[in-house]
Amino acid sequence: MDYAEFYYINTIGYYPHDTDKEKLITKATVEYLLECGISEAEVIRAIETSKSSDCFTPDTLPNWLWNDSIMERNVYYYHHALHVTSPAPRFNPHTNVETKTKFYMEMRIRFTMDQLVDYFYDTSMISKDLVDRKRDTGSFNYLLNKYSKLGFVRSLDFVLSLIDAINADKNQVAPVTNVLDIARYESEVHEKLKRMTAQAELYKTNRIIWRSEEWMDL
Repeated sequence: MDYAEFYYINTIGYYPHDTDKEKLITKATVEYLLECGISEAEVIRAIETSKSSDCFTPDTLPNWLWNDSIMERNVYYYHHALHVTSPAPRFNPHTNVETKTKFYMEMRIRFTMDQLVDYFYDTSMISKDLVDRKRDTGSFNYLLNKYSKLGFVRSLDFVLSLIDAINADKNQVAPVTNVLDIARYESEVHEKLKRMTAQAELYKTNRIIWRSEEWMDL
């Protein structure tokens, strides 16, 4: 389906030329939604309920897309699990041609509590037969609230980094099976993220770069 055509016919009432920057921006925004795992039905609904504009942009996306997410809209997150990024260059040895995509750094739309719990299970290599999802969801809600007072990073970034610290701990002799036990890494994660965020702030690398920016200034 040509979502760009659907957008212009149903929202604007006309269809631009293929090379018009408005169409290119609209197509890039649709690609972003699909790469975030938004279903085709929801993409159509998003187009139908978006604010009327010359083109479909991340700013015109409806707020309901974030309803089930524990991420905030238009906030830069540091953790890789929350990123949607441009693919690495691809080299074809048969043609000696390298294909590059202009760099973008976008944020996922939906990262749910279930995904956070599963990230912990997968990292800790806990058998799904032994988990208590209801208990662990409550524990993560407690930790997210606890670290929400941090001023330099979002609590979701901090909690995901605590989970990552499990794998980084070379002295660990037994799997971490209790969510609240990841808090034992909070001091080292606090220092690590403090340094990372300070450097990102210094070099202004902590910003969302939309793939549609390629055409916005044309």
